[in-house]
Amino acid sequence: MNKLHLTFALFIIFALSARAQNFSKEFKKVGRDEIELKQYAPDKNAEAVVLFDFGKSYFVRSDNSFEVIFERTTRIKILSEAGIKWAQVEIPFYQEGGVFEKVYDIEAYTHNFENGHLVSTRFNDSETYNEKLNNSWNLKKFAMPNVKEGSVIEYKYKISSQYTFNLRDWEFQWRIPVVYSEYEVKMIPFYEYTWLLQGANRFDAQTSAAEDGLDNQFGGVSYKNMVHKYIMKNMPAFSSEEFLTSINDYIVKLDFQLAKINYPNGVSMDILTTWEEMIKELLKHEDFGKYIKKSAKLAAKLFEAESPGLKTEKEKFDFVLDYVKSNYNWNKNNGKYASKSPNKLMAEKNGSSADINLFTIGLLNALDIDARPVIISTRDNGKIKYNYPYAHFFNYVIILAEVDGESVLSDATEVMGQNNRIPSRCINDRGLVINEGKVDWVGLECMFPSLIKTDIHIEEPINGTSQAGISIEATEYDGLHYRNNYTDNIETIRKLIETQDNTIVENTIRVENQLNVEKPYILTYKQEVEPLIVNEKLYISPFLNQTISDNPLKQKERTYPIDMTNPKKRVFVSTIDIPEGYQVESLPMEQTIKDPLFEMIYNATAEEGKIKVSFEYSFNKAVFAATDFSKIRFYFNEIVKKGNEKIVFSKKTAEVN
Repeated sequence: MNKLHLTFALFIIFALSARAQNFSKEFKKVGRDEIELKQYAPDKNAEAVVLFDFGKSYFVRSDNSFEVIFERTTRIKILSEAGIKWAQVEIPFYQEGGVFEKVYDIEAYTHNFENGHLVSTRFNDSETYNEKLNNSWNLKKFAMPNVKEGSVIEYKYKISSQYTFNLRDWEFQWRIPVVYSEYEVKMIPFYEYTWLLQGANRFDAQTSAAEDGLDNQFGGVSYKNMVHKYIMKNMPAFSSEEFLTSINDYIVKLDFQLAKINYPNGVSMDILTTWEEMIKELLKHEDFGKYIKKSAKLAAKLFEAESPGLKTEKEKFDFVLDYVKSNYNWNKNNGKYASKSPNKLMAEKNGSSADINLFTIGLLNALDIDARPVIISTRDNGKIKYNYPYAHFFNYVIILAEVDGESVLSDATEVMGQNNRIPSRCINDRGLVINEGKVDWVGLECMFPSLIKTDIHIEEPINGTSQAGISIEATEYDGLHYRNNYTDNIETIRKLIETQDNTIVENTIRVENQLNVEKPYILTYKQEVEPLIVNEKLYISPFLNQTISDNPLKQKERTYPIDMTNPKKRVFVSTIDIPEGYQVESLPMEQTIKDPLFEMIYNATAEEGKIKVSFEYSFNKAVFAATDFSKIRFYFNEIVKKGNEKIVFSKKTAEVN
């Protein structure tokens, strides 16, 4: 047997033996295989592995109706120190108005093999706390005790819900491998659901059967539960990296939607709607369409003194957006329905994204601007599936206005953004325009390239130390990033820059156009530079640490798009004073790449006591197909390589007469 065949045979034997391990599926029963597992054979780099994940949803009687009970039982093996983070457990639960889902019966253990014995540490269920995510969702959080490399952790809990529409979805795939995942749903005849499997063509196993035992009774109707079971085995970890909208778009999961309610008296009501019906319902809704009309009626009182001089639609549009941005603060909560009345918003001066944007639409309409709401799914919420009119796909509302014959998307929550832009969190495929009598989708993509231009002047060293003057100019979404994160606060800027191992020269930080969002954000400062000296040669990186130093795309292949949100352009220009007593020994080579996806130009010249190095590159699209992955990865490699090349100076030799 040659070496190749032998290697392949050993791999098959090892893989089969790993799959043959007999992992227990019973809570609190931890076997030898779980304890001795040091590495997960199908993914040797896995920091942890889900040994089993069981979910169950079923209906129980509650007065004259039903509640949904969801149970989950999960066991995870911690394989490395990096995997300890999986011992931080988060349980999402829903609320609507003043009614919350209830999380209860939490039971959890950490198992360790110590001094020849299995030691189990029970979690104290009083050590949980709640975290509010938004108006609809909260997290119950807790940390497992005594967790270390090699631990086996397991936990189970229940959630009771009055919201029958909110039948729990099920994620078969995690960011770590999953050996066994099973979801069981017991359906009753009074609620009918449709389901959608994402990320896979079929289940490893699927069964449906009537439950054994006596019939149940409700409202004079006899029935048996229909038990549906869905199983997936040996799921690989979902390996995500940069330029991804949401993991929810690509992981293997099962999604449920209430389609129909059948009442015991024989009457049925369809819940699964069409896009047309959804639009009608939103326009009639007290916290959506009617909210806009109420807001419009308040405009006369708000604007009676300020608006008479406005003539063009652009003036009116900017006036309203500037007014709302100046007077109302976003509380960081998302939603598509308003959470408070327009009058309450005006009194409290803060609200959710829906409060503020629906209010703004009403004010625009009052000034004869044709403005309509657009419901969307934010990037972290995942993409909308256009063949399925599921209302829960949407979690946000933005503004679409017709301004001087041009369709403009806007969001009044983004104070530092331009009025005719939406935040990057909202750039996610398409949104549904809520307009009476028609179904229209509007693209949310951004084709405006964002530019960061960095000018660097590295001065001649004095006593071995140089200073570098740096000027950063940022436009579009990059400008917005600087305005929101760097601001014009000197101390904030200093902390952000000095975390990059730079030392700022005292009193040199300056900011221009922090509040003038139509112009580029400009940041200038000076930093100290310590040239590298090796064997009397001087090495200087012309762009210091302003360029990326590592390729963000580390996977060998990728099956989902590379989403950069918007086209990007980066320009670096560095001027370096040639140090006295030194001469240029080597300059980086010129390089040019040009194709429809990407452009890069690198030049370096030496003249009149200075070196000038220019480096610019552009990603010409916002979203690249998965088939372009190898190209984009190669381009990033070239950016890292060229952006971090050094200029080498050597000492001048004495001239001989």
